[in-house]
Amino acid sequence: MNTEQISVEILNRRFTIGTPESERQTLLKAVDLLNQKIRAIQSAGRNMETEKVIIMAALNLTHDLLRNNQDNKKPLSNEADSRRIMSIIELCENALKTN
Repeated sequence: MNTEQISVEILNRRFTIGTPESERQTLLKAVDLLNQKIRAIQSAGRNMETEKVIIMAALNLTHDLLRNNQDNKKPLSNEADSRRIMSIIELCENALKTN
């Protein structure tokens, strides 16, 4: 499985992340969803530290994923779901490191 480095932007910061070529689009969608959740939390009007915003966004996304799997009666045990969660965790960890 070939890995490529792609550049993404989260919280107006650039990050380079390695991803299998076959997962590139999924990772880009994950970044987009993470940014949407971050903007939603920030626009809620409460002034929160960046770290807390990122944690809340990651928690919201994980909750959405689990709820979606539960609604579809699918267990969260396949490799694609695990990679999605790990990608979100990696994005959050990278964002926190530059904070």
